[in-house]
Amino acid sequence: MIYLDHNATTPIDARVLQEICQVEQSIWGNPSSSHVFGQKARSILDQTKREIASFFSVFPEEVFFTSCATEGLNTILRSTKGHIITSSLEHEAVFQTAKALEREGVPLTFLDPERGEGAIAPHLVWDAIREDTQMIALMGANNETGALTDIEEIAHIAQKKNIPFLVDGVALLGNGYFDIPEGVSAICFSGHKIHAPKGIGVMIVRKGHQFSPLITGGSQQSGKRGGTLSVANVVGLKTALHLLDAKPTRVTQLRNYLEKSLCAQLDDISVNFTGDRVGNVTNITFRNIGGETLVIALDQSGVAVSHGAACSSGAQEPSRVLLNMGLGREVANSSIRFSLSRMTTQEEIDKAVLIIARVVNHLRSLLKLF
Repeated sequence: MIYLDHNATTPIDARVLQEICQVEQSIWGNPSSSHVFGQKARSILDQTKREIASFFSVFPEEVFFTSCATEGLNTILRSTKGHIITSSLEHEAVFQTAKALEREGVPLTFLDPERGEGAIAPHLVWDAIREDTQMIALMGANNETGALTDIEEIAHIAQKKNIPFLVDGVALLGNGYFDIPEGVSAICFSGHKIHAPKGIGVMIVRKGHQFSPLITGGSQQSGKRGGTLSVANVVGLKTALHLLDAKPTRVTQLRNYLEKSLCAQLDDISVNFTGDRVGNVTNITFRNIGGETLVIALDQSGVAVSHGAACSSGAQEPSRVLLNMGLGREVANSSIRFSLSRMTTQEEIDKAVLIIARVVNHLRSLLKLF
């Protein structure tokens, strides 16, 4: 089975798993306990937190561990009671939370991209700012198309206007080196997108940005996120971060090779976004074939891909992201996402291209019978 759905989740790296197992076996105390078992766990937790802070070039007290980026994004968004600027391209973690806040009376502005673009231009953010604006919330890279948002310029706008800026950094992490701009107030990541385990995420919140805990019940993490942390998973996250390639050119080359090979093999296909984007993902339209039908057929033939974001699968609707980019419903309905990681091989891509071409031609031949 060839796995090309790494933006949904990634397989855990063997080196990460080894670190987790070692910690689980030897450092299993509760880091909040005062006895020697707890203090040993606390020492490892504090040291790991310092290393993760160093990786992101932030202060340790700005690092908060969560279960995933969704929890972190919810934590920051639900602490905001004034006007929020976000977009129609966001992952469900931001989009649905923003919709829920809107129903509760929080004023929202959902920006649409300029036609054909895959991200929100900074000038659109500038034009949307109001006197009561209390938050800008945008993704750094789109999980369906890879389109990059100019978070540096938007951070500059946010800083100039003294407005907190929340970034969904999930699709950025692992796809090249990046700095967290000074004007970013908070940014959230998920470990399972970078070959760490599920159930661990990190939320970086700059000093001076106030937020309320989403999960209460304990004094852990300075009272900002209750619950006993898995020291092993935190160590696993640290290990996964250290294993990231600062310049993942091989993955980008494989993605480009996949696109060119499929376009050479098949007619009536097109890449939905080729602008400034991260290197591990491509979104391709296979005209005259339903996306869900193609996903199922490929799965049965040994290639795992997706019709869009995993959190939206099963909705039986075309991708909201593609529709809001200006693509028609028929095009969006016929599009699927391929996402790679450092574990993807050239051999897998070569095999996948042959399988995809065979399946697409077969499905099209069946359509001609009706």
